[in-house]
Amino acid sequence: MRLPSTLSGSESLARYLTQSNHYNLQTYSVMPRAFEPPSDLRLSVFRINGLSDLEVWKNGQVNVIDKMPQPRPLYGFADIKVLEVQATNLTVDPDDTPPRHACIVGWPEGESNKSKRKLLAQELASKAKLRLQRDNS
Repeated sequence: MRLPSTLSGSESLARYLTQSNHYNLQTYSVMPRAFEPPSDLRLSVFRINGLSDLEVWKNGQVNVIDKMPQPRPLYGFADIKVLEVQATNLTVDPDDTPPRHACIVGWPEGESNKSKRKLLAQELASKAKLRLQRDNS
């Protein structure tokens, strides 16, 4: 199913968590590190509206884990609304490659803005809901 190219603010995004330091079990929260953008400043997320829980997990396995050179566990995902991303003055670019894929873009560029990017990642993490694989079994 191809999604509309225009995103709704209430639409949910999944940032798949493939490292144990992307979440904290004691506080049951997403860690800012999960939202720190890579060097190309395009943070990969997936649009998950309309998917069952099983389909969200399968999407993460097929489109994230299975595409890694050295697969890691899929611990869970950070569930965040488009509106919460936009509130930080970042944008969601729905490139749909693979299907349902998007990137969080608009991060401040340059080495001198590294601390600004970390603050934005912290803000996103504080708004995201942690969903762990083990909760789904």
